[in-house]
Amino acid sequence: MSFSNSNMSNFELVDATLSPSKREDHHQNTDILQLDLDDTLVEENIQVDREIHYQGSMIRLYPLDPRTFLVKTQIFVLLFVFTTLGLNDQATGMLIPILSKTYDISPVVISNIFLTQTFGYFSACFLTEPLHFRFGQRGCLAIACLCIAFPSAILFSKPPFFFIYVLCYYPIGIGIGLVDSSVNYIFSSLICYKNELLGCVHGMYGICAFIAPIFIDSLGEKNWNNFFLVQGAVAALGAALCFYVFRFDTKQKYEYKVHISLSSENSATKDSNISIIQMMMSYPVIPLYACALFFYMGAEVGTASWIYTYLLEYKKGDSTHMSWIVSSYWAGLTFGRFYFGMMINNWFVNEYQALKFFIKMTTLCTLCFLLLGGIYSHSALYFTSFGAALFSCGMFIGPIFPLLSIIGIDILDEHVQVKGLSSAISLGSIGAAFMPFLDGLLMNHLGLSSLPFLVLISTLICLVAIHLYPVLIKGKDHYFNPKPRSSSINL
Repeated sequence: MSFSNSNMSNFELVDATLSPSKREDHHQNTDILQLDLDDTLVEENIQVDREIHYQGSMIRLYPLDPRTFLVKTQIFVLLFVFTTLGLNDQATGMLIPILSKTYDISPVVISNIFLTQTFGYFSACFLTEPLHFRFGQRGCLAIACLCIAFPSAILFSKPPFFFIYVLCYYPIGIGIGLVDSSVNYIFSSLICYKNELLGCVHGMYGICAFIAPIFIDSLGEKNWNNFFLVQGAVAALGAALCFYVFRFDTKQKYEYKVHISLSSENSATKDSNISIIQMMMSYPVIPLYACALFFYMGAEVGTASWIYTYLLEYKKGDSTHMSWIVSSYWAGLTFGRFYFGMMINNWFVNEYQALKFFIKMTTLCTLCFLLLGGIYSHSALYFTSFGAALFSCGMFIGPIFPLLSIIGIDILDEHVQVKGLSSAISLGSIGAAFMPFLDGLLMNHLGLSSLPFLVLISTLICLVAIHLYPVLIKGKDHYFNPKPRSSSINL
């Protein structure tokens, strides 16, 4: 790094592990560089752990290195917080029969939960950056957890009117949208092991989505509300933990990082208040990411939401055995995220090449799902083959979301990374609520047999969006068409 002479006299070496009162006696430690930058912005070296004065405040800049204790702690906390997403996404489907009896309403009325949560996702798109500017990353994560915790407490009380139950899912949708975008941004920004750790965090989602139905079923019709006690407790504890472990990620730090990025020569725009529409026009990766994620979520959650009903009512399968087939989908997704996340760096030149491979394999496996769906049989071999096809679908679709996040971080300028990534994830995540709702409407007219075809359509649209990246994103030919390594898989 290079600095102006006017600031050289302000350099001071301090130890970040000591309290401010003890640092006076430890000026010879060279772990952290302390600068006075009230009037000067310098280019950030992400490899250096240091403290600086900025606009009258002391902020700590540290590399997002998962090998350091602080970042390790943050990763464990975020893994814990991310469990709320897996718990929530599978809860409504399991609770529909119970809610129908409790409130004496039809499943069509209950489906309003999905639409309400969709509005929450959409709102999160516009709230992420303002919350970062006002409260920092620390405050944004804590608020996101509280948006899940407080409504969960109301749901635990078994609200007397169903419209109260539905309204609770608006702040829950906001909280999930904020957590989803923030966690993906942080993990995608790690300086190493980002594929492996993103695979782990999304694998946690798969594990909790696998556990939630079993847990709700064990509670029974009288104690179903205890599920929200668990969900609310996890979210509340997550808020407290995030507020502590991200104590250095204040609003001043976020402002500083945005200003640093705006001052660089590579910034495409100098406007820090760029609107979402302007940002999408300037950075085609954002609408492409949102579109790909929307239909990816439509394929993933659409399959998970309706496959049990499809197997029971259309295939006339035994409920116990069909539940194992459904579990095979989540088992495949969890396996794919953990295992492939560890192997991507060894198998592929970069994340985009891996993304193309996985979406093509997902499309192929979904086609097998469609062809098997056209066969009507009750044999053990048939249902075993069906379970294997679903396992393969989950296994190859699992790594796609983490890879989309990493590619977004790699392509976007730093000053729009938080706003751009959060906008794409919030808009794309709407597919997780809207597409299952749309699938249900279409199957009401076309029949349950159309489920594999609807899933295949979503997968194909996602494939097209991914292959449009090099067409619409200019100046990144070196990224989209790299020189292949001899050990790489390229499709």
